[in-house]
Amino acid sequence: MKLLRVAALLPLLLACTLLPGQEFSGGFRAGLNFITFQGDAEMDDAGTTLEEFKRTTGFHVGATFAYEITDLFGLKADLMYSQKGGEVRYTGPSYFYLYADANDTQGTRITGSLESERDVLNSYIDIPLVAYYRLGPLELEGGVTAAFLVNSRASGSATYSNNITVDERRLPDVISFNYDYNYFDDRIGGAAVVEVSETRLSTGIFPPSVIDAYYNAGDNTPLYRRFDFGLVGGAAFFLNNGLYLGLRYQLGLTDATRGENDQRLTRTVGSTEREYNTDDKDYNRVIQASVGFRF
Repeated sequence: MKLLRVAALLPLLLACTLLPGQEFSGGFRAGLNFITFQGDAEMDDAGTTLEEFKRTTGFHVGATFAYEITDLFGLKADLMYSQKGGEVRYTGPSYFYLYADANDTQGTRITGSLESERDVLNSYIDIPLVAYYRLGPLELEGGVTAAFLVNSRASGSATYSNNITVDERRLPDVISFNYDYNYFDDRIGGAAVVEVSETRLSTGIFPPSVIDAYYNAGDNTPLYRRFDFGLVGGAAFFLNNGLYLGLRYQLGLTDATRGENDQRLTRTVGSTEREYNTDDKDYNRVIQASVGFRF
């Protein structure tokens, strides 16, 4: 938390130390984020890709600070609340667990064919620091950005069909449930059942209808890392002396996920244990469209 507070003060400290007077200006910007992950997609044993990353939307809002070194060149720093993440789709062989009660963390493993859609929204305190160059009403910019994760959630749904129990019994049931994920606060196993279905399975068990993030996991270490670093570049077009339209692209350079808790959805043939994507890398990719005003 101390690191987060210090980082949040960086734009203000930058503004105060560079030099006072007419060369310094402040403002605000807000707009939409078009977000996705870029990383290693899961594949089956034959090499078929089962997972894909799709773009979804979030938003950003915050304060901006600019220091004019010359009439054409200067520095800018922002203090933003910004959402990153993306939609993750999966179609292929997978598994899940059915639990006896909230104290059960082992569960009974069921394998089947999964169709899943998960929308991840990770909220960051984002601090871009860029240099800019003016070409008339156009302002080109480029630099680096550091971000600190303050909230991490996901929603979506999963449907399992062609299900088989651990003793090779085929279940006639199609099992569906929704995701209501809070990666910072959710529990594991049977305690991760948010709501139970009103429809009993052929085995006599009531499956979940809504689950938390670590329903299938062995521990609840937060999946997404607290710190994100990357490059940023873009442009702003000034409609007058203060009002502008901006477009930026953020290229994440740090792995957004912890591999030790990035659970593998694909079931390796013959495996009966939980598996994790320990070597996979997932990077944030963000396009920002903004409206801003500089005083």
